[in-house]
This record gives sequence, C-alpha cells and structure tokens, in this order.
Amino acid sequence: MKNNLNIAIIGLGVVGSSLVKIIENNNYVIKDTKINIVGIKANNKNKKRIFDVKKYFWIDDLESLNSLDIDIIIELVGGTDTFVNSIYKYALKRKVSLITANKAQLAEKGDSFFNLFDSNDLYLGFEAAVLGSVPVVNTISKSILPKNITSIYGIFNGTTNYILSQMYFNKISFKESLDLAIKNGFAEQNSSSDLSGKDAAHKLTLLSNLSFGKKFKFKEMSYDGIENIKLIDLNYGLQLGYKLKLLSICEKIGSKFFASVAPCFVKQESLLSNTNFEDNLAIIEGINFVKTSLLGKGAGGYPTASSIISDLMNYISKDYSNVFNTKYDSMLLAKFVDTSSRKRSYYLRFSVQNKVGVLKSIANFFAKKSISIKSIIQLNPYDSNTVPLVIITNLISDKKINEIKKLLKKNSYIKKEISTIRIEDNIG
Repeated sequence: MKNNLNIAIIGLGVVGSSLVKIIENNNYVIKDTKINIVGIKANNKNKKRIFDVKKYFWIDDLESLNSLDIDIIIELVGGTDTFVNSIYKYALKRKVSLITANKAQLAEKGDSFFNLFDSNDLYLGFEAAVLGSVPVVNTISKSILPKNITSIYGIFNGTTNYILSQMYFNKISFKESLDLAIKNGFAEQNSSSDLSGKDAAHKLTLLSNLSFGKKFKFKEMSYDGIENIKLIDLNYGLQLGYKLKLLSICEKIGSKFFASVAPCFVKQESLLSNTNFEDNLAIIEGINFVKTSLLGKGAGGYPTASSIISDLMNYISKDYSNVFNTKYDSMLLAKFVDTSSRKRSYYLRFSVQNKVGVLKSIANFFAKKSISIKSIIQLNPYDSNTVPLVIITNLISDKKINEIKKLLKKNSYIKKEISTIRIEDNIG
C-alpha cells in the first residue's frame, strides 16, 4: 500500500450514501491508496441509510474536524446557503482540498472560490457537479485546448429528460410524467430548479468557463424550462420530423458568445433526439478535432458518486493542475451577442377563429413584420369555433419571435395559448 488518504464526507443523501458504499465495496482502496473516511455529516444522524453510520465518526459541526487529520472534504450538501459557504471557507482555512457535486455553489459563487483554491494550490474537483457520470470536465481540461472549441451543447439535466421521455413513450401529460419521475427517484418532491432550466444553466455556466477559458456569469445566462410544454406540441413536432429536448448550448460567435437553456426541437435522427430518460449528453465541436460526444447517466446516486471517485483518483495521481489550464483570476469576462444576431426557425402553435379570411389575415400579419413562413399547417378543429394552426418560420431571432408573440396575443382572431419553440436543426 502506497499511501493513506483521509476524507470527510458532508452530505449523506443519495449521492453521499452511494459514495460510502462504493468505497466500502472496494475495501477502502482506490489506486493502491487506502481511503480513510475519518468523518461523516448530514442533517439527521438517526435516518436509516444504506450503510452502517455507527462505523464512522459523526461530525457535529465543522469545528469538530479540527482534531482530525484530513486531506479532502467532500461537499454533497447542495445549495448556496451560509452553511455551504462555511464548508468552503473551512477547507481554505485548513488548507485541505475539496471535491463537490454542488453546481449551484460553483456557478453562482465560483468566482471567489476557484481563485482562492487555485492561489492556495488546493484541488477543487467538480466532475460530479456537471453531468453525473459523464466525464466531461476531465475530457475538456485534459484533452482539448479552449481556443479550439467553438461550441458545447447537449442535454444537461436528467430529470427533465426523463420527464420528456415518459411523455413521448407513454403519451402521458407533463404532470403524470413528473409524478412518475418522483416515484422512480429521478426527481425531487421540489424539482423547481430542474424544471425551470436553472439546474442546467448552472452546469452550462461551469462548462462554458471550462470550454472557452472565459468567466461566464450565471446571472447573465438565459434559461427557460419545460413546465409549460404540452403533449400536443410534442406530437405535432414528431409529425414534422422533430423531437423536443431541453437543450443547453453555448457557442462562440466572433469574439462573443450565445448561451441558452431552452426547450428546442431537434431532428429525430440526431443523437440528441435519441438520448432518453435520465441520460445526459455533451457534444463538443471545434477546430482541428472531430466532434466529440459524451453520453452517460446524468442522475442517480451511483453514477454521480462514480464521478467523485474520478476526482479522488485525480487527486491521488496528483493529476489536478488547474482544471482551467490557466489562472482563474486571469480569465476575462465572456461577452454575449445581442439576441437579434442569432437566427433560427421557430415553431408556433395557436388557435384562430374558424371563419373565412382568418388565414389570409394571419399570413398578411407575418408578411408585414417581414417574417418568412416556411410552412403553415391547419389542423383538425377543436370545435366549430376554433381551428389550431402550426406555423414554421424561416430564420428569425429570439428577440423578434418574442415581439411577434406579444403582438399575436393582441390579435382578435387568436384564441387560447400561443406556443413558441425554437428549432435547432443544424446540431446534434
């Protein structure tokens, strides 16, 4: 046996408990190094878990760690509250490295912590914070030069992908799919961060920092979720050759960037379209290398814990020179393109009055706004008074489509809701 590595695990939810079991199942040895779990902590000491809590020293508070010899703290609490901040500050004070699965903390407050851990020559591992078991952080930091990457995109949230897959395969509503995800352990009772796109935006922030060697501010990232997605739109999309995914994308346009998390239609034959249930997918495109695709489980205790093991292996191998391949403090702020400069086709669905001349009126409305229509489909009437329409536009900007949506809502011919979905048919 070469070495001993002393770790403290703070947070014993699904991921933390799975990590303990993996270490136990490997007889506490990783890469010829003895892993000593010198302390554990969670909110509830008496909660039943998948391992014997009594085998380990229970950490009542961070100060009780002072008497312990620790190499790494593993933070699996989540969130950005005062206690989480205190864990990072304690690690810096003790001069010990830290591994985390907390994408919110790093995306929202990483500016200070990345720099502090870097300047103190401490490891801050976050593979598990991004795409579960998908080794995207290691791949980018060790294999690809940031200046060569032109875009990174994919499916960065397992919960929403699971819900959309259930809607497609079982033809059930969003609410029914969410209930199923909760029942099967792929969604929390409160999944607002997942459903709103915020979780994916946290991950996109971190991966954009890493991919382009720039500082992306989370508060400047645009994100939208799937709470308002209807089964009817999924079905119409299929008829048009598209499948809907919660797509995360950051691409370089000149010296600036477009970054977005939003429900988008992608081609049915694409890899994006065929990534289902809790799987995550990252696709990296760039100069001087073939497009790289990384696919794996994006949710679940053991898949995520396996990424923590990967970071532990990096630490053991001393293979953790700055993950950004430069001093974080020297990285410049990313600048974003105006939303009018990037154009894509859009899917629009709305209902109109079932009367003569309405279609002509709608066509004239789009013509006056200089919007070219690729196709317009009149669907079977809901009733004798309303007719649903689906319009596919030619290239149009996000900014323009939002203006059009507001104007359509004021049109007396338009009934019920207006659904707009961006079409990304050149990727995946």
